[in-house]
Amino acid sequence: MSQVDDIKSRTDIVDLIGEAVPLRRTGRTYKALCPFHAEKTPSFTVDPARQSWRCFGACSEGGDIFAWVMRREQVDFRDALHLLAERSGVPLEAPSRATTEREEIRRRLAGVNEAAATFYRRRLLDSTDATEARTYLEGRGLNVETGEAFSVGYAPDLPDALQAYLTARGHPQADIVAAGLAMEDERGTVDRFRGRLIFAIRDGRGQCVGFGARALSADGPKYLNTPQTELFDKSRLLFGLNRARDACRATDRVVIVEGYMDVIAAHQHSQLNVVASMGTALTEEQVRLIKPLTRNVVLALDADAAGAAATLRGIEVARRALGREADIRIVELPANRDPDNLIRLDPDLWADLLAQAPTYLDYRFARAAAARDLGDPRERAGLVDELLPLLVDHPAVQEHYLRRLAALGRVQTSQLWAELTHAGRGGRSTPRAGAAEAATRRSIIFDAQTDFLLELLIARPELGAEFGEEALKCISDPVAGELLGAVLTASVTADLAEPVRQYLERLTQQTPATLPTYSDTEARAAARDTLQRLRRQRGTEELRAKLETIAEYEREHRSETLAAVAASLDQGEPALHDPEITEAARTVLEHMAAGRELHVPSTDEGGTPQ
Repeated sequence: MSQVDDIKSRTDIVDLIGEAVPLRRTGRTYKALCPFHAEKTPSFTVDPARQSWRCFGACSEGGDIFAWVMRREQVDFRDALHLLAERSGVPLEAPSRATTEREEIRRRLAGVNEAAATFYRRRLLDSTDATEARTYLEGRGLNVETGEAFSVGYAPDLPDALQAYLTARGHPQADIVAAGLAMEDERGTVDRFRGRLIFAIRDGRGQCVGFGARALSADGPKYLNTPQTELFDKSRLLFGLNRARDACRATDRVVIVEGYMDVIAAHQHSQLNVVASMGTALTEEQVRLIKPLTRNVVLALDADAAGAAATLRGIEVARRALGREADIRIVELPANRDPDNLIRLDPDLWADLLAQAPTYLDYRFARAAAARDLGDPRERAGLVDELLPLLVDHPAVQEHYLRRLAALGRVQTSQLWAELTHAGRGGRSTPRAGAAEAATRRSIIFDAQTDFLLELLIARPELGAEFGEEALKCISDPVAGELLGAVLTASVTADLAEPVRQYLERLTQQTPATLPTYSDTEARAAARDTLQRLRRQRGTEELRAKLETIAEYEREHRSETLAAVAASLDQGEPALHDPEITEAARTVLEHMAAGRELHVPSTDEGGTPQ
């Protein structure tokens, strides 16, 4: 029997979990309120027959006794093994010689790093050559207590000052090099970090595993890190996690930023659930570090193009690592601002950005729409192809986002439901037609009145002279306009895109069988009525677009301010506000007027309301 099996055989899961959670028996299982999330109805179940536990609520977590200890105590498997072995009285076998040697190396390197952190800290506080570093930190608002908590230090611009300090305290040269604190160059073995501000990087248990070093001049790279060592792997660490762990659990949220100073500023201002990815793209290993603490993640990365790309990658990584229950939100930072200066200089704005951070889907919708010309049907098709697959994994909010996508893509919601259902059953997650064909198909389906008008003008070409010009004005979709132009000029073989030409040919062939038999008078009346509906339909589309514009202005300028400025302008008062807000208010008034016009009853040729 293995040690793990021996421990399991001596540990009853009901007794183990019952030490921390009040369990109540219901049939063959035990139930309780889940200890890992707030709830009113018990969803946490312990099964003594299977020696397992599971939350059937928001957590959806579960496992055996080891999974329980790892989740409850926030430890890895090795530590859980030791805790359960001690509890059950199972003596653990001595580790292998290789394991013992590796642990000894790790212990020595951790000791070297701690000594180096002390050296760097003392140089920052006491050395005259650290004046520039102290001035820099004072300018960033760092106080002594926070600097001490994060072991912020200074590496003197000398070739071997750190090595001399460490060797004088008994640390072998080989360990100093193995820890990444010194390196070989043409001068011999020199300190890796020189003339730089130093940030001690600690793992989740607070052990110093490496360092980040910021340049104080324009010479060399801005940041350097400890190279990968037995202790240090940047892709598996989050800066500040050792200090943020309890706050992440208490607030049930973690804010992931990019830089060391972003985290330090946040903690100094009592925002303790902030950690940093240290400038790298977020990795699954980093996300797994926070998974036991919370499934609610806010990403606050740079606002430039590279930062936006990193954010998208980070979203996908977090979704894979945390699962569909995760709530991932994105703070879109203002240009040339970062969390550090926002927290220090504009804390209200930072608080608003966190409170109003869009969800993953809202962020993807906004980015995709902003990147495309939605007046082009092929661009709209591309938008639908990009966003529709994202909804497969979000059944709870599918209806809401399908309606939004239908409005953006100018398609019928029922069509998107059909495609989404196909994708959810294992079909392709994008439409099976090409983008151009998809654009054509969606345009025609979307505009059913245009479809009927095309059939009517194909069957009754003489109506083109009377209604053709008006029809072209009423149709907003470019592809539908191409089709109508071909019908009016009797050019079925005109220079059209292949899917458009094929559609027009099919429409021409099927029209005699699908169109009712009209007299001349009835055909003219049908054309007139269809154009009336098209005018109203186009007005509705334009109003929807204007309402979206108004909403965007309100988000940018605050709805109360915008409404007040618009009311002043509507009463003829002079424009005394910021020009951008004034222009936004004028646009609001124009759009409101357009909306009122849309609801004015139209009249027929004789002046009778329709």
